[in-house]
Amino acid sequence: MGKKVTVELIGTARIRVGRKEVCITVRDEATWRDVVAALAAALPVLVGMAITEDRRALVPPHLLSLGGRHTIKNFDEEVEIKEGDLLSLFEETC
Repeated sequence: MGKKVTVELIGTARIRVGRKEVCITVRDEATWRDVVAALAAALPVLVGMAITEDRRALVPPHLLSLGGRHTIKNFDEEVEIKEGDLLSLFEETC
């Protein structure tokens, strides 16, 4: 199965993509690297700018936040998100 989550795009990611948010689906046992890969598949224009070329991490200073409460630092840890959660992709300098 999988979980659908919304990723809010902030700053240069929003400008590059031309939209405020995107909905992605990740498998139930996903790691944060899987979330980044799903985001890269949905918005390939972010690869090389906000997402690394291998689609496994973010290009600094880009960060992912879960509901504004938790900033993702370890991309290998298992995702603890629920269906409908809001993630934010932004630059640390914003």
